[in-house]
Amino acid sequence: MSLKRLTALLIAGALFTWLPSGCGGGDNGTPRVDEGQPEDSPHPWGVYPGVSVEVVDRTFRVRDGGSDDPKDIDPIFFHLASARQSLDIAFPRIDRQEVVDAILSAANSVHVRIITEKAFAEDARYRPFTLQLLSHPNIDLRTDDDGTPRIMHSRFLIIDGARVVVGSYNWSEEGSERTIGDLLTINDSAVASAFTTEFNQMFVERKFGAAKRDATQHSFQVAGGLGMIDVYFGPTNRLDQILQGEVEQSNHVAAVIEQFSDAGLATFLLQWLSGTVGRGDPAERVMFLMINDVGAYGDQDENAVYDAFVSLLQQADGGQRGIPAVLVINQPPSGGWVNVGAHVTERLLFADHALGTGIPAVAVGTGNWTEPGFSLNDEVLVILRGDILATKYHYLLTMQAPHYGEDFITNDVREMEQVILMYPFLTNGTGTEVPKDPALADLSTGLIHGKVDNFRREFTYQDADGNLITQLLDINWLIEGEYYFGGQVGPYVNSVFDENETTNPGHNYILVIPAGTMEVQAVVVDGNGEPIDGFQPSLKTIEISPGGVKQVNFSISSPTIGTGGGGGGGGP
Repeated sequence: MSLKRLTALLIAGALFTWLPSGCGGGDNGTPRVDEGQPEDSPHPWGVYPGVSVEVVDRTFRVRDGGSDDPKDIDPIFFHLASARQSLDIAFPRIDRQEVVDAILSAANSVHVRIITEKAFAEDARYRPFTLQLLSHPNIDLRTDDDGTPRIMHSRFLIIDGARVVVGSYNWSEEGSERTIGDLLTINDSAVASAFTTEFNQMFVERKFGAAKRDATQHSFQVAGGLGMIDVYFGPTNRLDQILQGEVEQSNHVAAVIEQFSDAGLATFLLQWLSGTVGRGDPAERVMFLMINDVGAYGDQDENAVYDAFVSLLQQADGGQRGIPAVLVINQPPSGGWVNVGAHVTERLLFADHALGTGIPAVAVGTGNWTEPGFSLNDEVLVILRGDILATKYHYLLTMQAPHYGEDFITNDVREMEQVILMYPFLTNGTGTEVPKDPALADLSTGLIHGKVDNFRREFTYQDADGNLITQLLDINWLIEGEYYFGGQVGPYVNSVFDENETTNPGHNYILVIPAGTMEVQAVVVDGNGEPIDGFQPSLKTIEISPGGVKQVNFSISSPTIGTGGGGGGGGP
């Protein structure tokens, strides 16, 4: 199966042959461990537990039955409380009493250093929280010197000089309630040393923005050389140029970004899709691009960038010479999405490096793709290289899931796939590349998976003349229901099921369905897709949230067709 075909299956809501993530926090602030034990994990992301990912989503994937992989527990409190020797905090705005209380509690045991943004710390809304922290004798809080328009936008913790927590998750008062963000934890003292050097330039030397020097090691081997972690700090390192280098060596790229208004990076990506930059055959390129701040969420510059990408699709639809690459881009958040208040703050880029090393990578950042984010602000970019690290965020385009089937579990679904599922989309893909499925293209979706019990590939019966007839069986899915954001969906038919008992002996399935309350029927059909009346369809009513993942098993009934009329023994 080609990677483009895998792309098609994701968007069309077909069978997934990939295994992806979900790593939210655990109860009482303790992160859930989703990596398994290295010695018995069947999946690449379980090989090295020294790097882990947690995702917070307190809007859609919450504990309301909409997903088996809820992400509504805030892991920041576990990390703040875990310090035993020292705690360094870089965060632009502190305005949440729970966080202040957690820092004050930590400071009773360890020395705490905090660097934050002056424009926020001196603002009347934030000043009361700043004063509380300054009043503790074991806390040293400092700000940058100049305030806006350049801001100290880095977000990371250094715990005991040996562990780093970094990512897009906005754990401020407003951000913690409505944003969807990630926290990447790296247990490596060498990586922590690089972050400490960056922290000390700001905290001790009072150097920010372009005044900082490139003073850190950038590449670190982990897991006995099976993985590599690259660390960069903006604006000292030109993060936009680093991202361009990742894309230029790749055929398949997926990006999830909150704000995208930088004209330079936008021009490069538009040229990459058009085939004027990059290596290899442009017709082999596929890009998923999910931008949060567009439409009602975006400003003029952000919407101009978004419109430039959409115009590539419109050229193809209008009969003009379309771009050679396949582009899948999200539709702007609709009224229902905006009313919920969901705000994806993740800054992620997946690149398969098919034209370079062949080693997949995921870039995880704190900065938006904006001109200040690249040239002014203090930011962090971490690149995870190798299957054992990149698959902690993204799995679809890195391999064809050798463990699909019996080993599939709910939290196999990686975060980038879940975000892609959330968004309605636009695309220029056709046929087996990215079908424009009218039932799903305009909808937010979730994923269900499980088994079809009692299914058999062959059904044997005796006809009216006494002859034994063998009928080949398959499964079609009939789907309809109430959409998450209002209105009715379907009914429509999805025909994807691997009926081959050699490749799918457990009769497993993976299916993308619209978010909401959906009635899903597993219907036994013949080789032409026609229902066989002797089998009663298996019906399930499913609550699924945008980006949600649920395990649902179906069971096929025994046939009721009598002998002489097309029925008989030998059935399931």
